[in-house]
Amino acid sequence: MFQAQAQVGQRIEFPVGGKDLESFTIPIGNQGVIILNQLGKQEFSIQKFSTNLEQVWYTSGTIDNGLDYVNYSFDGKSLNLLFSRFKSNSYQIVRVNVSKGSFEKFQIYSVDRMEISNFKALNESLFIGGIVNNQPVILFTNLKERKTRILPSVVKGQAEIQSMDLDSIQQQVNVTYSVGNRAKNYQLIIKSFDEDGGQIGQIGQIVMNPNEEFAMMNAKSTQLNDSLQVIVGTYGHKTTIGSSKGPSSQGIYFNSYLDGELLQSKFHSFTKFSNFFNFLTPKQKEKQEKKIKDKESKGEDLRLDYRLLIHEIIKKGDHYIVVAEAFYPDYKYNNFGPYGSMMGLGSFYSPWSMMYNPYRWGYGYYGLYSPYSSYYSPWGYRGYNYYGNQQQFDGWVYTHAVIVELDEKGELLWDHCIDMKDLKEPKLIQKIKTSIQGDQIVLSFNLDNQIITKTIKNQGKSESESIQNISTENEGDKIRRSSRSELNYWFGPYFLANGYQTISNEEGRRSVYYLNKIEIQK
Repeated sequence: MFQAQAQVGQRIEFPVGGKDLESFTIPIGNQGVIILNQLGKQEFSIQKFSTNLEQVWYTSGTIDNGLDYVNYSFDGKSLNLLFSRFKSNSYQIVRVNVSKGSFEKFQIYSVDRMEISNFKALNESLFIGGIVNNQPVILFTNLKERKTRILPSVVKGQAEIQSMDLDSIQQQVNVTYSVGNRAKNYQLIIKSFDEDGGQIGQIGQIVMNPNEEFAMMNAKSTQLNDSLQVIVGTYGHKTTIGSSKGPSSQGIYFNSYLDGELLQSKFHSFTKFSNFFNFLTPKQKEKQEKKIKDKESKGEDLRLDYRLLIHEIIKKGDHYIVVAEAFYPDYKYNNFGPYGSMMGLGSFYSPWSMMYNPYRWGYGYYGLYSPYSSYYSPWGYRGYNYYGNQQQFDGWVYTHAVIVELDEKGELLWDHCIDMKDLKEPKLIQKIKTSIQGDQIVLSFNLDNQIITKTIKNQGKSESESIQNISTENEGDKIRRSSRSELNYWFGPYFLANGYQTISNEEGRRSVYYLNKIEIQK
């Protein structure tokens, strides 16, 4: 049994006793928080804590031998936990009633050797996205009828599932595909499915083709009503499609559609932003601005090659808040094989790490973005062994985040930049957590044992910063080591920080999985 041993104020500690134990934090808003523990090869436990971090219930169960936790989907009532084995045809769903603490298990068998990249649950229906024989596949399961089928192929040619998003208000799942690996045949397609797995009518498909110079590289969609849909993402030079490094971005676009027909379209180059390059040193920024002006004097726009994670669109009245994080892959070079050295404990590609088991610590090789989409792959269109044994992926570096406000027609009202201090993560995830509090935009991210919060006011013109330590709340404790630290928005002004720590004091040393409730200080 794995339960909280210590609770001090707004912190819980779980003792870590063995290497097989893994813990996952799942916030469920003002209903509390779920802690999932995978114990060895077959056992798991689930605990629910209140918003005061008091235990509400505890339950445990078993799964098939060798299955690993992949991801979850929460619809406000039921929590769906997906377990699978890499490239397996066997999946298990643990469906948890978060109010009662009861759960059901469902066994799903389908196509063999499917590599999972996406998972969403909509009421009694499950959508599992992945790839089989280099082709995108969506596995649809109705839990009530206990029937599973593969949704019909919805795109032609070489395609990638780039993202899968749940719209709980409109009761639909939006899937973004990038189709084609050359500019001449490239498209970005968004398809919407209802809970029966059917494609939704007239606005069930949006196709975005490149223009003479640019292509849409990624997309986030929001459905305003039955007819009106807004899509925001990044665009870039279409010549980067199919390039060795993969596609990249020049700016942000805004498209609105009425009954599937394009209504408004706006493109905003990062060179036109007021603050996009504020993360650079003064000398670097001055040099970059000179390049931009030199190009402008010739009637041209300086070419940029950024990659950005676009967050879900945030509605602010009739306006839209868009947050995106700039990232790039880091590499190291040696003479070992693609799995690192024999022991390889320091390598992300060691047999004891995620290359051996990509579902460990979250699905996909590279994070919560589809590892089979070139835009979010460290190898672009090359494949991971492009440079043979010498090059190994060594994590993602985050340089900065950009925040913009767009009006109802997609016009850029203001922009702001946050320096992310080149922080590094083994998996590609959204580091910035955003909340709207009145007329303020609050953005927070964790760095080591600190939480950095930026509060944006006055139409992006002013910024305040606060830094809070993730403390143990025990006098005399010293944090010796931290790993796999995360920060998740919870409810109201509260966030949850979690991860692993090794702590020492006069009584000795302890290793824990911690959970801190943190009220963000503005």
